Amino acid sequence: MTPTDTTRNSAPRGARPRRADAERSQARILEAALDALASDPDVNMAEIARRAGLVRATIYVHFPTRESLMEAVTERAIAEVAQAMAAAEPERGDPAEALQRVLTTGWRELGRFHALVGINARQPQAELRRRHRPVFAFLQPLIERGQHTGAFRSDVPVAWHMAMLLAIVHTASGELHANRVPTDAIEPALVATVLGALGARPE
Repeated sequence: MTPTDTTRNSAPRGARPRRADAERSQARILEAALDALASDPDVNMAEIARRAGLVRATIYVHFPTRESLMEAVTERAIAEVAQAMAAAEPERGDPAEALQRVLTTGWRELGRFHALVGINARQPQAELRRRHRPVFAFLQPLIERGQHTGAFRSDVPVAWHMAMLLAIVHTASGELHANRVPTDAIEPALVATVLGALGARPE
């Protein structure tokens, strides 16, 4: 075996454990951040580190600023919601029924992320849309299909429908997080409002 072969074969063995350790640390940080944000949207990095069982310096290795950590937590939350929506099969069945199914599935998956919704509501609209691209990737074809079949109103652009839908979900989340509307009333109100705005009736 040549020196080159030795280097090539030994380097990955050292790199893999380090990558695995880094991934575990990141996962602990994200979970701790989600847990802390549920009770305090302004939680600081020291408290997140404490909940993760790490020193604060370790958090800064992975997330140099609180903003970068919040973005990573948001991306993870949106990815999980988008995955749940995909599992609800938005391409199957009548568009109104499919949207109702996707909405209720996404809303239930959003359950532990409501504090994040409030934090992200402070972002500019362009940034909100960028962060929600994984969700829009499922909603846009569904809304277009509904417009094509006549299930949804087509006198406004798809982009308007999606912006409206995002605003309604954020409003529902804010009302729930503030305990202004009973928990069991939020989901049916959300579904009825969205489908009504799109020109469809909930089943």
